[in-house]
Amino acid sequence: MALDDAMIETLTSKIDHKLGALSTNTSYPSCIYRVPDKPRKANEAACTPRLVSIGPLHRQRGQLQGMESYKLRCLRNFLTRITVKLCDLVRSVAKCESIVRGCYEDKINLNQEQFLEVILLDGIFIVEVFLKNFFPRLREESDIIFKNRWMWSDLLHDMLLLENQLPIYVIDNLFNFVDHSFLNRITLHDLAHEFFKDFLLFLHNPPVPLNRKRSSLLFPAMNFQYTRSATELKQAGVKFCHVEDGDFFDVVFINGELRLPILIVNDLTETFFGNIIAFEQCGYCWRDITSYVILMDSLINTPEDVDLLVNHGIIKNELGESEAEVVTETDEFYFAKVCGNLNKYSRDPFHEFKAKWFRWRRMLRRNYFGNPWSFISLLAAFVLLILTVIQTVCSILQVK
Repeated sequence: MALDDAMIETLTSKIDHKLGALSTNTSYPSCIYRVPDKPRKANEAACTPRLVSIGPLHRQRGQLQGMESYKLRCLRNFLTRITVKLCDLVRSVAKCESIVRGCYEDKINLNQEQFLEVILLDGIFIVEVFLKNFFPRLREESDIIFKNRWMWSDLLHDMLLLENQLPIYVIDNLFNFVDHSFLNRITLHDLAHEFFKDFLLFLHNPPVPLNRKRSSLLFPAMNFQYTRSATELKQAGVKFCHVEDGDFFDVVFINGELRLPILIVNDLTETFFGNIIAFEQCGYCWRDITSYVILMDSLINTPEDVDLLVNHGIIKNELGESEAEVVTETDEFYFAKVCGNLNKYSRDPFHEFKAKWFRWRRMLRRNYFGNPWSFISLLAAFVLLILTVIQTVCSILQVK
């Protein structure tokens, strides 16, 4: 059916209205994303806040509302230590409202008043928590976060989440109201580093390998197999050792020895890596952390693989369990060359035979030499076989 002029004019008006509502701010591209569906379905808990919402994306979650009164107390304490009035803080965040809205991938369905309240209270909350962590004398006697170890752990988890963030310049702007004579040259970076320790530097400045060679040029992802598990590699003669003070990219395979950086596994590791991977999948940066996780996932298929890496000091397991599973994919694999060399080494005829001999010997030890009765049974069967052969030969000779 052909469109008449009235219908064309109506449709044009609707599309024109949508174009007019589209943000024209290109100076600050979206940098706070939703976790993609695939990693979210794999582990919803690793990308969902447990204690506190930061920013507008999880503001309506009922179980997080208990922390809103804590945020108000943070604001009250902040105002008692500075000479600036509350209206000045509101004006400060109002100046960057449109920019902050543009930093979120999702459209924020909050009016101006609601949105400014969120970024003000959440920004002051972060500044106050950083200050209290660095200066214990600022803590109230009944401060629940610093007295309850479980709440502290949940807070660290929530502050690492991809969706639970404020743009850094909002926090930096509010931090400028703090009395600098009180800080004595301590910067926001210093406070944040003390709070997150190793996590913060990695989140905001992930180490990028120097002299990068994109693995997709070396091994096309569609035809490339990663590597065998740690146990299988050991059976083929590969030796393992850990690298002291190395980052995630200090992975080297040379002269039959695979050198890997130390990985500490605790209750925050899954949250940390899960959100970093989700961040990389959004296309904001190279997928180097995804590559590292895929490498470790290739090496770890069973609890025995974890135990092997723990025994060689590569994994420091603070969870008490030897089970680990990470499923992900990428078309840019940084460790393709290392895996290629491992595959070539472990699958040459000599090392393939060595791996099979190792598995056969282990099967014999488990099935026949695990206890003395199994050994006696095997010996008796062997003697019976010899006697049967001798009897058969004698019978043949007698017939002749």
